[in-house]
Amino acid sequence: MAFLENLGKKIGSVAETAADKASEFAETTKLNSSISSEQKQIDARFIEIGKVIFDKEKDDPNSLVADQCRKIMIGQNNIAELQAKIERIKGGGGQSAE
Repeated sequence: MAFLENLGKKIGSVAETAADKASEFAETTKLNSSISSEQKQIDARFIEIGKVIFDKEKDDPNSLVADQCRKIMIGQNNIAELQAKIERIKGGGGQSAE
């Protein structure tokens, strides 16, 4: 009988440890999710700050961010050109322009 009692205690201990680990895992998962949510909000605010600075500084060649603003404007122009190509393709019905 002592064997069965010891076995029962060990099973109970293992089950308790597993429950504790599951609880820890659930709590850390919840906390990591909260951290991720906060980080996304911070990143969105950084983006908004960047847009404000870009709008303010994009025409100032002496700005500390002039080079980055120039690269953004080049990217914007590239996008506009690519979108125009898409519109020509769609508007042309797939036929080449003469």
